[in-house]
Amino acid sequence: MNNNLHDSNHPTTRSAATEQLRSDGMMNSESKRAPGEQARSQRCLLCGGLRHRVVFREFDIDILQCLGCRHVFSSFAGDPHYAEFWGGEVANEVDPYWWKARDRMYQDFLTKFLASRSGRLLDMGCGLGFFVRKVATLGTWEAYGREISPAAVRYAHEKLGLANITCGRLEDVEFAPGSFDVITFWDVIDHILSPDPVLGRCQALLRDGGICFLRTPNVSGQLLRARINKLMKGMQRNIDYMQAHDHFHQYSMNTIRKLLERNGFTRIEFVHLHPCQDLNGMVRGTRNLVFQLVRALAVISGGHLNLDNLFVVAHKGA
Repeated sequence: MNNNLHDSNHPTTRSAATEQLRSDGMMNSESKRAPGEQARSQRCLLCGGLRHRVVFREFDIDILQCLGCRHVFSSFAGDPHYAEFWGGEVANEVDPYWWKARDRMYQDFLTKFLASRSGRLLDMGCGLGFFVRKVATLGTWEAYGREISPAAVRYAHEKLGLANITCGRLEDVEFAPGSFDVITFWDVIDHILSPDPVLGRCQALLRDGGICFLRTPNVSGQLLRARINKLMKGMQRNIDYMQAHDHFHQYSMNTIRKLLERNGFTRIEFVHLHPCQDLNGMVRGTRNLVFQLVRALAVISGGHLNLDNLFVVAHKGA
């Protein structure tokens, strides 16, 4: 596991299979595929369009932008139901990114959306379960989680004592319609190759008046940082650029809004929560200062200029 802390993406664990590179850099052409790779046409992952341009090249993987809907997506042919992010077993010493560094961001969410209320919450793609555990501390919320990785679910059960986390594909989670007041996705939606079945399932699981909350990288800032890193440092394996091998989608405010609206959600709103907190005090202070400046810029521009990660609130019903 990568032990660096990131305020825009989580660290990734790569298997040999996910290191295979897909694209030969040519638009609308057949890809040169290594043995064992999946074949996938170069269709926009959001609208299905075939016309696109290369906006970034991460090693041998093209990042493409659809010329129709403007969505940005990876050309890498990854497994749409990849369950080996955590490997076969989670180490006892878990990277503090997954609990300590994210705690202030989680607390912002609890204060803004859950405090002084009660209900039921489902965390989709809940990983090791630290957010579910955080919600459970309120005492007024029933917190559930769904995770595709068996190793992560075992950790949540055995190390965190969380019985309300189940293992399997997100779209297959079994609850009655209208079971939840809040459904959350923390850095998950960008990893889902075909998000419509998952979001459609969530829309059904929410009660009227419930909310679906998503945190995902904002392509506006992500692409800018990737280009600067490439310009200043070249391509290095230890630097996160667009994380093209497992981030299928790079959403903007406009494209995430379109995705949610076509799955029946209304009143799409963008909020700002504190970034992940670096354990180094000086770096942490700098990040929080940048966060305040980015948030102020969004407010001054009426929400049109948003360089923060996308913290999205989508409602069910009017």
